[in-house]
Amino acid sequence: MKAMILAAGYGTRLRPVTYALPKPMVPLCNRPLIGWAVESFLASGVRDFIVNVHHLPEAIEAHLRERYAQEATFEFSYETEILGTGGGVRRVRPLLANESDFFLMNGDTIQFVPAEALKAARRNRNAIAALTLRHPPAGDRFTAVYFRNGKVTGFGQGSGEPLMFAGSHLISSRIFEHLPDKEFSGIVDEVYMPLIATSRETVAGVVDDGVWFDIGTPQRYMGASRALLALSVNGMLAPARGTETLGDSLVHESASIPGTIVQSVVGERSVIEGTLRDSVVWDDCHVAPGAVLESCIVAHGVRIPSGAKLTNQILCRDEAVPPDAEGTREHGLVMKAI
Repeated sequence: MKAMILAAGYGTRLRPVTYALPKPMVPLCNRPLIGWAVESFLASGVRDFIVNVHHLPEAIEAHLRERYAQEATFEFSYETEILGTGGGVRRVRPLLANESDFFLMNGDTIQFVPAEALKAARRNRNAIAALTLRHPPAGDRFTAVYFRNGKVTGFGQGSGEPLMFAGSHLISSRIFEHLPDKEFSGIVDEVYMPLIATSRETVAGVVDDGVWFDIGTPQRYMGASRALLALSVNGMLAPARGTETLGDSLVHESASIPGTIVQSVVGERSVIEGTLRDSVVWDDCHVAPGAVLESCIVAHGVRIPSGAKLTNQILCRDEAVPPDAEGTREHGLVMKAI
């Protein structure tokens, strides 16, 4: 089977880090977001991937081809303009039309796709698709997906239980009969909704309330990092390759920690001589002696000077961020409150 991962977005809500780094390559517990998606499918036996890309595509392609060279094959769809979910799938029709069905997943969510359950749900009903659904987090805003007796009855309105779409689906190749004949389209609003409304096709669903995070904002990123760090430290989740637990933290084996870290994540080749609390430091960073970071995100290559005291900040290298971008500039850094 094949899986398509949607990775063409700009990640605007994670700026300033996504000016120089495509959102799918943002590391979470030392594994890029797109790596979480790929490894979820690999665990389910999927080995062939299609990835649509747009913003800074070279970094995504290079990482996937190098990191998973022995485990998977990748084909890339380069979108000169973002095409939406429907348009993105329509563009790769030659790669998918001969499959009986294929997986489609948002590249910016962390989840472990219930592959076998989706297969059973779609194939048993000969549905056009089977969607992964979940009970929404308390207080979260979402478009309700109504679900009853194994079927989706509507989006925004319908009968049954209001759930949330988790961002992964198994789709029949019949989808190509229904995709609009235009460049940009959305699968939910321009395919699923009309098919349900006219009863021409069935959309099935699987309810899965397992690990799931949407990495849309810095606040969501920090929430996901804390939760996945706790799962890793407690032995419930395997750390990324090359990363190991150090007390209540995760540290890449190439990092150096002469300083103090508490409930934090440290990436490749980073050196921590100061103090980290509840923070995430990416690759090739240096936190100087006497510096104290609390609840911060430190992007690739950042150097924190001695004596700095920072709380609830995203920190990027000045040269990696456009001059007119939002944020405070100091010591060669761009700082933005989380």
